[in-house]
Amino acid sequence: MLDDNPRREQAIRAAWLYHERGLNQHAVAERLMVSRSTVSRLLADAERLGIVRVVLTEPVPEAADLAERLIERYGLAGASVELTIDDETPLEAAATALARRLEHLVASGPIKIATGWGRTLGTAAQRVRRTHTSGVTIVDAFGHTTTYEIANAVEVSNTLGSKFGARVLHIPSPGFAITADVAANFYESEPVATTLDIARSADVVIVSVGVVGPDSLLRAAGYIDDETMSAVMADGAVAEIFGRYFDQQGRLVRPDALHPISLTIEDLRASARVIAAVGGVDKANAVRGAIATGVIDEIATDDTLARALLA
Repeated sequence: MLDDNPRREQAIRAAWLYHERGLNQHAVAERLMVSRSTVSRLLADAERLGIVRVVLTEPVPEAADLAERLIERYGLAGASVELTIDDETPLEAAATALARRLEHLVASGPIKIATGWGRTLGTAAQRVRRTHTSGVTIVDAFGHTTTYEIANAVEVSNTLGSKFGARVLHIPSPGFAITADVAANFYESEPVATTLDIARSADVVIVSVGVVGPDSLLRAAGYIDDETMSAVMADGAVAEIFGRYFDQQGRLVRPDALHPISLTIEDLRASARVIAAVGGVDKANAVRGAIATGVIDEIATDDTLARALLA
């Protein structure tokens, strides 16, 4: 409640006077009987807390041009491109692109978003600004992972739920089963099946695209050993989504390499809209393969990867 948080109430009043009534900071300070530096901090608090949100009505021209060219080149339904600045990494820029896209989606009204996992999605969830919403549901599209190397699905969905004040639904299972039979048992479990059905009906599914080889997070986290990774690569795999590998033409490779508890590639193809968040020129072949699967409708990326995909 506002009455229980005087600082928040003061931030709202400062934001109202400054943004809605057009007073300058000096005039706001006089009305609130505080210093001008305090007003500056209150306005910063208002933005940080989601009381005020700055929205560009037009994208940066370079980013807009790259997005339009990606849509045309790959037949996508949409693309969001963020320019990297200063020492920002491509992953961080791609995460920001997804964060802003999600903010736009939830502002449009009730929506159901199914979430994947990975460092890019975890960073995007952290970069989402708090937004007052109504009728937003966040549901896991992938079971729980248990590694410090990867932001797990629960962390992503919980963070988004907190930022959007949304209802959150979890899949009560691990991210990967140790055998195909164990995975089948999880899929047949009513709580898992029910949650996955909800994820299948989502308006939007967000995913990341994982690479193969020594930089693979699945390998670093111990989900796939070196021998299996070598075999997957020998069969032509260039990337994975939810632990399901595919080649440059989008064909599945060694479907028995891992046993994920998640939406399948077929589920994703049938989904209303799938947005892939991925950054960095090293992911170019992985993204081309992901697009070839027929899964990806939109991409949220950085300018370096966008240029590599258009080269």
